[in-house]
Amino acid sequence: MPHATAPELREFAERVLGAAGLAPAHAASAAAGLVAANLRGVDSHGVLRLTQYVASIEGGEIELDPDVRVVFRRGSTALVDAGGGYGFAPAQLAMDTAIELAREHAIGFVGVRGSHHFGMGASYVLRAAEAGLIGWLTTTSQPVVVPTGSAVPVVGNNPIAYAIPRQAPHPPILLDMALSEVAFGKIRLAAAEGRPIPLGWGFDAQGRPTTDASAALAAEALAPTGGHKGSGLAIVGEVLAGVLTGSPFGLASHAHAHRSGGVGHLLTAIDPAVFVTREEFEAGVEELVTQLKSATRAEGVSELLLPGEIERRTEEARRAGGIPVSDELTTKLAALAARLGVEPPAWA
Repeated sequence: MPHATAPELREFAERVLGAAGLAPAHAASAAAGLVAANLRGVDSHGVLRLTQYVASIEGGEIELDPDVRVVFRRGSTALVDAGGGYGFAPAQLAMDTAIELAREHAIGFVGVRGSHHFGMGASYVLRAAEAGLIGWLTTTSQPVVVPTGSAVPVVGNNPIAYAIPRQAPHPPILLDMALSEVAFGKIRLAAAEGRPIPLGWGFDAQGRPTTDASAALAAEALAPTGGHKGSGLAIVGEVLAGVLTGSPFGLASHAHAHRSGGVGHLLTAIDPAVFVTREEFEAGVEELVTQLKSATRAEGVSELLLPGEIERRTEEARRAGGIPVSDELTTKLAALAARLGVEPPAWA
């Protein structure tokens, strides 16, 4: 596969988004967020999204230079208005505000309204963990998940993410997952690369399970993870990130449409010393890690991994050796770049 370094890919993404019309600061924050996903191997949320973002920008669905601001702060809570732009800068502001509130109140609980796609959820909860706090978030998205018993999508895949700080020098425990069986971006990536998807990921326009990524992409119909359990969590996400923040929800939500903003986010930071001392918290986390790592392994398993450990290793490897991008995707990006008058990376 062709490769590019993270700085090269970030600069390219920033120039593409700027050429499409995004204001410089927002092009920069979005580009950094996309490449952060590529670094961790979450390629479904990486530069693959550039064609989708550009289409939304050119279609007039995204505010090009939004006024991102904290609308109010009350006690341990706050609300950020994304101004109809992409969610990268608003979600960063929301988590940074949550961190400030948690330092004062032990918990910071911050909503974001009027937003759009914010990339990889891990980026924001990691900000909390790097500040020594527990981070949690959820977000709405367009209705692509078929709730249990339904024949059509009604709710979003509404990802949730957690980051748990650990004693230095250990990296945080990080869980970032969609409530569909897979993130829709993985089906989009498979379709872009001409690959089939496993049965049970998505449905075709007739509501039948399919291995055809393009058919699932066209139908925009995903299965909830864990059946009724994932379905229930996705519904709760609509309330917490949508209804509670005053953002569109359910059938009205969309992460790439509605000029005034199509989705909402909810971000939380928690001081781990709120109930026990920090030393007790850190010792307890490390004891749990020891128990997990030393557990008897199932047959054929060589190592027991913590949530986020594979992605962290991927990031280390990609920072050192570059980010791989498929031939098909490099072709699509080259065509997009040529149309916008942007020089593509010098793929290695």
